[in-house]
Amino acid sequence: MTTITPRLDLSPESSLLLLKIGEPSNNDLSVIVIEAKPGTGVIETELGPANPIEADATSRAFEFIWWNYVAYSVRNESYWQQEAGHPPEAALTGVKTASAFLVYVSATTFATDDYPGRLMHWFLNTEWHCIDVVSNTAPEVRELSPAEILRVQMAAPIGQRPS
Repeated sequence: MTTITPRLDLSPESSLLLLKIGEPSNNDLSVIVIEAKPGTGVIETELGPANPIEADATSRAFEFIWWNYVAYSVRNESYWQQEAGHPPEAALTGVKTASAFLVYVSATTFATDDYPGRLMHWFLNTEWHCIDVVSNTAPEVRELSPAEILRVQMAAPIGQRPS
């Protein structure tokens, strides 16, 4: 795997859906997302007609792995709020050197830029979730094969409430 800044080459109309989040080993974080695109059908919502955002057979999926993170948070994207003094986040993924989440982690842990090293705030904004990770290392990012995508989708469906 190659360590890169987590900016994915997606078309402007694409979005991301969370497929799986978990710890493959203690204090390591794995996040798997799949590309989603506006569908062709129209659905009726509380706010009026809308096009569903869906993954299809051409969608690519990516796994982000942070080895030895300091903290992470998952929020319902419906409650997202722009931070005062910061420009709106247009990107689906990225990194920040200053944020309210970094301030929170600094206030509630003894992690500093001295130990374990320079802390960065990585973010992934998906259709239903806002994921924030503080780590001193960039995530490893890899594209999943179609077989791996299917295996993840079959093992851990997200987005359906039990009946």
